[in-house]
Amino acid sequence: MSIFKNISEKPVFKQIFKVIKNKYFLVTVAFLVWIFFLDTNNLIVWYKDLRQLADQNRQKVYFQNEIKQTEEKLKELTSNKDSLEKFAREEYLFHESGEDIYVIEDSK
Repeated sequence: MSIFKNISEKPVFKQIFKVIKNKYFLVTVAFLVWIFFLDTNNLIVWYKDLRQLADQNRQKVYFQNEIKQTEEKLKELTSNKDSLEKFAREEYLFHESGEDIYVIEDSK
């Protein structure tokens, strides 16, 4: 008990204890704890929302690039009959009458 008595008698610890006992300090700390951790829009939820927003922005850029590539391919297919025929043969295995098609699949 004498150790705590010596510590509490020092003026610095008295001032700190006095500040901690202050009702305005306690209310402020309680408010900050409530806002940062207990509220429905706390820091954890805010961080998760920011991370989700960043993921969605990355997806947006990815899909914009995919749309651009698809539009370029569509433009090529509609403007050139040979490319349309090549696409139909490769993707859908179209063939002219009298042709035989052999499909070779990898066994990996």
